[in-house]
Amino acid sequence: MLYFKEPKESLMLEVDPCATAVDVNTTELPSSPCLIIQGDMMKPSGWLISIEGRVVIGPHPFFLHGLAAFFSSYYVFNIEYPAAGSSTLEFIQRCFLGINPERGSKTKKRTTMNPHVSTLLRKLVDFEWA
Repeated sequence: MLYFKEPKESLMLEVDPCATAVDVNTTELPSSPCLIIQGDMMKPSGWLISIEGRVVIGPHPFFLHGLAAFFSSYYVFNIEYPAAGSSTLEFIQRCFLGINPERGSKTKKRTTMNPHVSTLLRKLVDFEWA
């Protein structure tokens, strides 16, 4: 998210490690899917997911499962990526998940790949990382 200069609050929210769905302040939640991390982001104790300002899943302990549920919620509910986090989500989609449509995107009406995502993917391929 730092590479794309996108605020982490557009996709993630940190709460107290013992917080439940009732404890989460719904006024801070965006309308798009949000991954709510219990505890420190680098060492999470659990996760929840909110959609349209309401906690719908969690708490659960395995962070990788939370990341998968968060990302798949955009596809399951056919939700467009939020503008503030679209480049990060598109990068995850194309680089790590291998979802590379010929045209179209889950972002706002664009027919080609985001140029910032394309540049980062090209740089990674140049270093043979991907």
